[in-house]
Amino acid sequence: MAVISETSAAIGRPIGWLRTHERAADALLAILLTMVSATLHLLDLDTNDKFRSPTWWTTLLIIASVLPVVWRRVAPIPSGLFVVGAQVAAAFLDIDGTGFLGVVIALYAIGAYSAGQHRTNALWMISVSLALLFITGVAVGVLDVGSFVSSTVILVTAFVLGDNLQRRRERADSLIERAERAEREHSLIAQQQVNAERTRIARELHDVVAHSVSVMVIQAAAARRNLTTSPDVATLALDNIEATGRQAMDELRGILGVLRTDSSGSADAPDRRAPQPTMAEIATLIASAADLPLTHSITGNLDDLSAAVTLTGYRMLQEALTNVRRHAGPVTDVQLTIEHAGSHLAIAIADDGRGAAADNLGPGYGIVGMHERAMAVGGSVTAGPRPGGGWRVQITLPATPRAPAGTGRTPYSGIVQASQ
Repeated sequence: MAVISETSAAIGRPIGWLRTHERAADALLAILLTMVSATLHLLDLDTNDKFRSPTWWTTLLIIASVLPVVWRRVAPIPSGLFVVGAQVAAAFLDIDGTGFLGVVIALYAIGAYSAGQHRTNALWMISVSLALLFITGVAVGVLDVGSFVSSTVILVTAFVLGDNLQRRRERADSLIERAERAEREHSLIAQQQVNAERTRIARELHDVVAHSVSVMVIQAAAARRNLTTSPDVATLALDNIEATGRQAMDELRGILGVLRTDSSGSADAPDRRAPQPTMAEIATLIASAADLPLTHSITGNLDDLSAAVTLTGYRMLQEALTNVRRHAGPVTDVQLTIEHAGSHLAIAIADDGRGAAADNLGPGYGIVGMHERAMAVGGSVTAGPRPGGGWRVQITLPATPRAPAGTGRTPYSGIVQASQ
């Protein structure tokens, strides 16, 4: 097997070289045909004196009927007309060489490397000259009808093969160009979606931080009023300011993590002043999913979570249910589990839809947005097909937001890039 592999590699190397050096390959072909044609002509193997004896000018005419194929790619029409003209002249003058081999190659090159009206005109000229030659040969008895038909079929086939090659090459180039354009457009759309999602996240987290600052202002005013009359109340207010300030700082770090690159999204959405939802409103979200066969289980208290985490959890759950509608197809069971235990909030959404069989045309923008939101509060997201069929999204968020670890890492690492 090793010997066969080495032999195949050795054969493939010169073929690969010829494919990458087209001009050199054409030159070698032209030289080979010229040498064969000139040798056969000079040997004068005709024993019936049907052909003219070789002389210097007959040799030049034979060379002229094959040598121009060296320009078959760069100038297919001029070289083809020259080859056909020389071969027709040689045939009328009874000069023997390699026959119509040069004409076959010339017609193939015209079909493969030329187009437009010039090619049509050249084909008419070649057809008329060859028709006159063949008709004359049949008329004088040097060419029978069978040879006339077979020669015509060979020449037409050579041109058709070349034309089909050109059409396939153009189709392949068109497909490559369309694929590259689609990839560029998809990358641009993906970047726009990510930037818009980051802007939306930053706007919502801004509202959370603004709430914290408002609480700090109120507590500071209370501490100032009670500083001399009720020191204990003032101390409690200062403690609340400290706790609220620490939480606000954590949320600000989350914002900086989301906005680690420039964003081009608009912050002037119509709903920018609407109250932001929280996990406390999960019942409303579940009720709005009446079109899904949804069963849910909630464990733990959702009221003592921080504002940033509740907002993030609500939005991610909302996106996960939307993905079920868009990508899962027909489903008979959608399971939602929410558990707040200790310092973490866990959310799982599983369905029995198409799962890995769903159409996958690239990274899903919903998964990208969910990952961005999770990173903003120091959480994580995993998504992928379930072993028994369907799709599962697992979200883990800290009860208190913290700065996302490794904000310099690739934003999509650690999640399944899927269209669901």
